[in-house]
Amino acid sequence: MVAALPPGLSDPEKHCVASAGIARQCSPFEAWLAGWGKEAQDAFGGGDASREDLDADREGRQCASELGGPEALVECCRRALAAPRD
Repeated sequence: MVAALPPGLSDPEKHCVASAGIARQCSPFEAWLAGWGKEAQDAFGGGDASREDLDADREGRQCASELGGPEALVECCRRALAAPRD
């Protein structure tokens, strides 16, 4: 698991990498729960809740199956977030 997120990540990359780490260390469901919990906290606590954050979390859960260490998760997230959306 990524103990601390690497410096220089964008907000969507942070969501993606954190979700990937949680999915690897715990489970995809717990990563989903953490992502939704964070957005609920933002929505009701004066933060900046967004659908884009949840989308990045989903990409992270998918990247959790990538082989390799934390660098592989970052690279997977960058590829996933840069891919065109339908």
